[in-house]
Amino acid sequence: GFWRRLITGCVTNFINTLQGWGSILLIPSLLTYLDKQQHHLTMDQELLILALLYGGAKLLGRILSVFLLKYVKFRILQPLLSVIIATCYLTLIFKDHSLIDIIVAMGIANMCFCVTRCELTMMEFDKNYFGTERLVLAAGVMSGCGMLGAAVGATTAQFLSTPHAVIVTSVLSCIQVVAFCCITER
Repeated sequence: GFWRRLITGCVTNFINTLQGWGSILLIPSLLTYLDKQQHHLTMDQELLILALLYGGAKLLGRILSVFLLKYVKFRILQPLLSVIIATCYLTLIFKDHSLIDIIVAMGIANMCFCVTRCELTMMEFDKNYFGTERLVLAAGVMSGCGMLGAAVGATTAQFLSTPHAVIVTSVLSCIQVVAFCCITER
């Protein structure tokens, strides 16, 4: 029980944090990649898009999380959000790149990321899920996996080419769907 919960919690926390930190660098990289191919965005336009995607989508995600986490069961909500995030990243791979595609896909992914992030933060410190005896161990290991995910996400977005960073994040997002489906106790 405990070790399976810890492993699935660590995998989901690692990937979720990778998505969040990776998107901080991936979105400007996507805009630059798109700008080189077809659009010529001004700095003001890029900053407005970044504010919309980071501020607006994440704020909306935090507000939605209050209601969604309260009224929708974990077994339904988290796999659904993971499928949406994976679909958004897969859209960036398989669909021709346009500015609207990037804004919509990354906006929806960031919004879903925030709802999932709230749930995983609560899971880290849930004594009913991990038990009181091993709660500190579980919280520490899950937190460490999240930090590792942040480092890997930032590194992926910074040092891989933009298409390769999107592919890596897409594959990991699909793995996150499976990991959330394996969590049956919440």
